[in-house]
Amino acid sequence: MTPAARGNAVAALPGDCLAELAAIAGHENVILETRALALASSDLIDWPWQRPALAVVKPRSTEETARLARAAGLYGIPLIARGAGLSYSGGGVPGGAAIIVDTTNLATIDIHADDRHAQVGAGTSWEALAQALAPHGLKPAQPMPISGVHTTVGGAASQGMPGGLDGIIGLAVVLADGTVARTGSGARRHGSAFQRYWGPDLTGVFLGDCGAYGIKTEISLRLVPVRPLRFASFSCPDGATGLGLMPRLLQAGLAVRVVANGPGNGPGADAPWTVHVTMEGATEDAADCVLAAVRADRGQQATEIDADVPRRLHARPFSIRGFVGLEGERWLPVHGVLPLSQAPSCLAALQRLLADHAAELDTHGIRYTWTLSSTGPYITIEPMFYWNDALTPLHLYYLSDRHRERFSGRHDAAEARALVRRVRDDLRLAMDAHDAVHAQLGRYFPYRSALEDGAGQLAARIKRALDPDGRMHPGTLQA
Repeated sequence: MTPAARGNAVAALPGDCLAELAAIAGHENVILETRALALASSDLIDWPWQRPALAVVKPRSTEETARLARAAGLYGIPLIARGAGLSYSGGGVPGGAAIIVDTTNLATIDIHADDRHAQVGAGTSWEALAQALAPHGLKPAQPMPISGVHTTVGGAASQGMPGGLDGIIGLAVVLADGTVARTGSGARRHGSAFQRYWGPDLTGVFLGDCGAYGIKTEISLRLVPVRPLRFASFSCPDGATGLGLMPRLLQAGLAVRVVANGPGNGPGADAPWTVHVTMEGATEDAADCVLAAVRADRGQQATEIDADVPRRLHARPFSIRGFVGLEGERWLPVHGVLPLSQAPSCLAALQRLLADHAAELDTHGIRYTWTLSSTGPYITIEPMFYWNDALTPLHLYYLSDRHRERFSGRHDAAEARALVRRVRDDLRLAMDAHDAVHAQLGRYFPYRSALEDGAGQLAARIKRALDPDGRMHPGTLQA
């Protein structure tokens, strides 16, 4: 690549550092082209503080990642680990000079079927992992995101998942000074990574940290057998009824996943809510028994309908189309994970808040829908906004050729975008008033400010101990 093609980034990155990065990862894995840097320095939201990275480096191993951390440390350059970048909380977006550590070359998969665990590179996509496990009749115990056609195992481990991260049983983490720390039973000399809990749970320190404590390079996952499944769907007159059905099935142990979809202010606003239930059993007969129990316990207001939605979600669990609307609209959600007892009052408060904003939203052509979901003793509530607006380069990068052609060339809608962000902030505050927690904290959801004094001091001490110069994902977990 010529100096002209590299753009202004070369001047900002010390030449000795650039040479060392190339010696570590290979010239082909050090990216300096201006447009590529801008793409790798963004997520699904335009943040006013975001800045292009100095470089993108794609290490090929844990050892190379450690050497990269040591080299960057000599020059005081921050590091930001990145998977697919499909975030909406700013956790992987630089606010100043930084090197993006692109994990996509870390994509190894090592399956230990007999011992029910797998060790995978942080850049492995969830879809690739699912395909590798299928011949063994296994799947991760960790719930997988629908965006897993591109999103990575390391990304989920860093950003967090609404259902938790209990399926992760060990890590390899590169600390700011280049130390490689392994956690779980795999931390022992010559030990296998089959168990998470061996002494203090060091794995938990790094889960959901948004990369602020270290760069995850390898993740060990618990595996479970694929079991016979059954599906059921129900129509409910309103959100309160659907929300009442969800915890009843979960508390009875009848469902492994429940999703409710509700209309908002767009076309079909008077349509009923629908609840979609996924069940499993150890045998086909056991699965049939669970299905019968769900039908018996659905309540009088829930009417059974065809279970096409959960069947299709199971048949095609990964999709990237969902991060824009059906006609290419911009999409922006906000979520809260709530105790079962708080979910009904929270949903009602959010519905009132959106009703108060109805005129503004209609004026700008902004519509919203509802998704409620759970795989355990909690409810995730997620209002989703859609509006016509120019798509970002990251949107266009991940869309198929056909959809890229269809959806490019949209007009900028800055006023609508600003309104969505303001209403989204109001919804977040309302969720927090109902005891919500969040995944994917990044720079958007509060963390430090929400902690009581002792916990806040502990978090600050961990950060200082692991990253005394504050070079790992600056700005994350600080709100």
